[in-house]
Parts: sequence; structure tokens; C-alpha cells
Amino acid sequence: MNRIYKTLIALSALVAVTSCYKEPEFEFAQKGPDMTVTCDESALMGGKIDFVADVYDNDYPLSVLTAQLYWDLELGNPVSEVELRTQTEGTYAGSVSVPFEAKLSDGIAAVVFKAVNTHLGETYDTVYVAVNRPKFESLTLASGDSWRRSLTPVEGEEYEYSYTGSLPADFEPFIITPAIDGKGTEITFGWSGREIVPGGTAPIPFDAVGKGTITFNTKTFEGSPFVNIWVNGFKAEPTPQGTYKAVVSIKKGDKVEAVGVEDWIYWYRDPDHFTLKDGAICFNAVDGHYSFEMNTEHKFVTVRRVKEDGSPATYKDEGAITFMGWGVAHPVMTNQFGWENGAMVTLAEIEDGVYQFSGKAVEETNGTTLGGAWRYDYLSFKFFGQAGWGAEYGTVTLTERAKEWLAVPGNIELASGKTLDLGAEYVMTVTDCTPLDANSKFNCTVDFYKK
Repeated sequence: MNRIYKTLIALSALVAVTSCYKEPEFEFAQKGPDMTVTCDESALMGGKIDFVADVYDNDYPLSVLTAQLYWDLELGNPVSEVELRTQTEGTYAGSVSVPFEAKLSDGIAAVVFKAVNTHLGETYDTVYVAVNRPKFESLTLASGDSWRRSLTPVEGEEYEYSYTGSLPADFEPFIITPAIDGKGTEITFGWSGREIVPGGTAPIPFDAVGKGTITFNTKTFEGSPFVNIWVNGFKAEPTPQGTYKAVVSIKKGDKVEAVGVEDWIYWYRDPDHFTLKDGAICFNAVDGHYSFEMNTEHKFVTVRRVKEDGSPATYKDEGAITFMGWGVAHPVMTNQFGWENGAMVTLAEIEDGVYQFSGKAVEETNGTTLGGAWRYDYLSFKFFGQAGWGAEYGTVTLTERAKEWLAVPGNIELASGKTLDLGAEYVMTVTDCTPLDANSKFNCTVDFYKK
């Protein structure tokens, strides 16, 4: 009993002490650190602005010093910044990078410095710096590990540089500047997938073979020569794969005109998306937005269903069915789709709810027969509801004539002991597609026959 009584006294004392404890309030500083800044009065795009800041605080420990570069203070967004930890009072030196941007004219930029102490006191200082676009004596046109040539200034054309002469057989060019103003590093221009940009990691797809003239403008970042291709009035842009892709709004039955390519009438076009009527190439799929990927080297076109902005279409939104697997290919069998996202295509929807894919049965190693779409001795493929894994088919019903050739143990495959006839043309249609269920599955009926 005595032990219990002592315990109660101790607990009461603890409660009393706890009730008297008060969380200390954070004390906000009334002012920021003392700061004096000096920095470069001028700089070049692509270079750096060096600065020195003396930072002191008699009241609180220091925290950080930041320098932010603005093209226009009213826009409110810095284009470059650097942060330095300032744990002790003293002198801090640093530099803020000046971006090398297209089309920007020479002008006055602002560098905003901010010193902060540990009690959130802030001090600001703004320094204005004249920023100019550099003019180079030459640029370097580089391909591979060792091929280097000089792009020299074009007389009377500000920021324009050119090279005329021989080119290597495996021409994969980048353009490199000299080091900027002795402070910045070299800037390498490459391909972003749509345009020439600083830091681009892919070679620039200039349309030049053997010899030619290469030009580049260090203000607009425009270069030449490029293939200029238009599909039904929509411009085709170069891709990292060396092809040219146009996003086209088109209707079933429209004529398909390709400007800027040779012998368009003789190109390989799959028989599902295209038909030939009275000597004109016509579109055979339903109305919508499609990407036309033009391979100018091998003269074939790949068509995919897309959204208006060019992103991949989906089954849910546009009714697009993506086709992936082994033993199926376009335009030749050595380009099988596999399960990789980049090689897949969308089935041509030739009528509302009717999808078609057709071509010849060939050997796996056949890389010359255009339209070699089916591997004669092996098939394993599926349908998906987007450009990659995710929604896919659930139950697949085969028609009676499809059962002669195919089976569905999981993937759609050749029936046991069955092979396709080499050189024969086969047509697959997909119909009776249901909406996606709660498990993101859709059912469909597959027909398959020898034409």
C-alpha cells in the first residue's frame, strides 16, 4: 500500500512538471545578414558570371547564399541559379551559369543574391549584367571519334557558319563550340528528336551523303540540309531513328500525297492502311489522327493511330489496338515487333470496329520481302489497349476458319503442328471488341485466312 502511495506521488509530480513545460517559440530574425556583393559586369551566353560575396551576421548563424539569374525580373522565373552553404561568416566565391538559348537577343540580365540566416532573416541585392551572344571564329563539325572539320563564319550572315566538303560514310554529326570566354565549357549541339539543341545526345540527321554543305546558325539553332517532307499538308519532322514523322488528320478515302520524297507511288505501303484507286494512293482506315513515319532510305511508311497531339492512341479513348509479339513484323520479317514498345504498331481499323493486318508468310531471316508480315513457322502475339503493357485482350474467340491456323493457349499462336505456306498472303481481322472491363480486359473475335 505504501509503495502504491509513493508511486502516485511520483506520477503527480511528473504531471505537474509536464504541465508547467512550455514549448519554446521560434524566434524570427528582424533582419537578414550583412552582405556585400561584387560580380562580373558582362557575360556571354553559354559562359558564367563570377561573383564574390562577403556575408556576416552579428545576431544569428548563417545558412545559405543563393544567386539567381533572370532574363526579366517581371517574369518571376530564374533561368539559372546556384546555392552556397554559408555555415561561417566570411567571403564566398561562386559562379552562375548563363544559358545558351535560341533567338534571345543581347540585353541586360539581373542576378539576384539572397543571404539567409538560421532564423529566416533574408537580405537581397540585385546586380545587372550585360549578356551578349558569343561570336566564334569557327565551330567544329564532329562525327565519330576522330572526324573533325571547321564550320566557318558566312560573310554578311551574322551567327551563320558553314562547311563544304567531303563527309564520312557513317556521318553522325554533332556541332561543338570553342570554350566560352575562357570560363565556360564547350557546348555540344545535338539532336533532341525534333530539333538541334545544346546538349542534344543524338546525332543531327543532316540530309547529306558523301559530300555537301552543312550550315548552322548559333542564334536560331537552325541548320541545313534537312529533308523537307509534307504529308497531306502536315510537315514531317526528323526522328532519332533517322526517319521523318508527320501527325496527320485524315479521313477514310482521302488521297495521300507525300511532297518531298522520291517515287512515292512506288514506296511500300501496307495494304491495310492504303489502297490504290485510279492511280491515286488513298487512305483505307477510319477517320482520325495518324502518324506517318517515312523511311526515306528504304522507301516505306509506317502508320500508327495517335491522338491529336501525336501521343499514342489508346483502346479506351480512340479504340486503337496495339499489336505486339514474335513472328509478326512490318515491313520485313527481320523487323519483328517483339515485346519492345518502339517496334509495335496499331492495327488498321478499316471499318468501325473492324481491324485488319495482312501480309506474306516468310522465313524468320527474310529481310528483303516487303510485306513479309507473318513468320511461316512460329507465331506468338497479343493485342493491347495502349502503347505498351497494361490493358489487353481477355477472351479471344477464333472463327472456324481461323482455327485451321491458330490457337489461343495464352498468346495467339499457330495451331499444333501447323505452318503457314511460304509466300502466301494471309489476312487477320479482329471484330466484336467489347469495352474494357474492371480488370482492363477486352474480348474480341479473330478471323484468319489465306487470301
